[in-house]
Amino acid sequence: MLAGHPFDTVVVRMSSGQAGTSSALRCLQDAIRNEGLLSVYKGVVPPLLLTGSINAVLFGTQAMLVRAQLQPGQATATIPQTMLAAVGSGFVMSIGVAPMEGVKARLQVSTEAGADRRMIPNILRIYRSLGITRGLYRGWVPTALCRMTNWAYFGPYALVSQKLNPDGKKATMGTAVLAGSSAGVCYWSVVFPLAVIKNRIQAAPDQTPPRYSGMAAAAREIAQNGWRGFYVGFLPCIMRAVPANAACFVAFETIMNILPP
Repeated sequence: MLAGHPFDTVVVRMSSGQAGTSSALRCLQDAIRNEGLLSVYKGVVPPLLLTGSINAVLFGTQAMLVRAQLQPGQATATIPQTMLAAVGSGFVMSIGVAPMEGVKARLQVSTEAGADRRMIPNILRIYRSLGITRGLYRGWVPTALCRMTNWAYFGPYALVSQKLNPDGKKATMGTAVLAGSSAGVCYWSVVFPLAVIKNRIQAAPDQTPPRYSGMAAAAREIAQNGWRGFYVGFLPCIMRAVPANAACFVAFETIMNILPP
């Protein structure tokens, strides 16, 4: 989490429009030069505290929804069943992660000197000024759509795992690394334009009326820079996705191998 957060900060700043047309390296250099090294770790506390719980709920819900689709005598889920379960688990997750991602995005793009970077005070500030719907849950719809695109995450992982491990035995660390890396690349390649819209909405200034009336308004502004506007920050995102998702699935498979069948 700590090692990958600077990449996440760069992605959010670039996709929210704050960094303009700067390259990822230029965005990183500007942040460090103007705000100091710790600026690339803004917003690290919410995911640092909650990512473990979020992933536990995500993988647990995914497994439950997969099992619910299994027919009598069916030991292994099909790829379509895995992907359908991912849509459902992603929707469930969006309810819990939308406020966290909103707070994180606000902190990552903030350049105000002396601003309070603590999580709880910022949650309270957003709630008191804008409430739940337009404050803490601003950007929930694109967040839900992004999470429901987990079909492009769990589906490729299951597919690559089956190809690398056709005998159906428990996955090895090598299988988990390759399948997890593939899953991360596939997911972000599919969802990134939608994630740019989400970041643009969540990182917008807290004001009334809101800067964006909805996803369409944010998409129109992004489209002013052509289709490339929907892929601003894609490279650092992929650079982060490969090791992060490889590590995530290695941890998952390690735990599954330890637990009794």
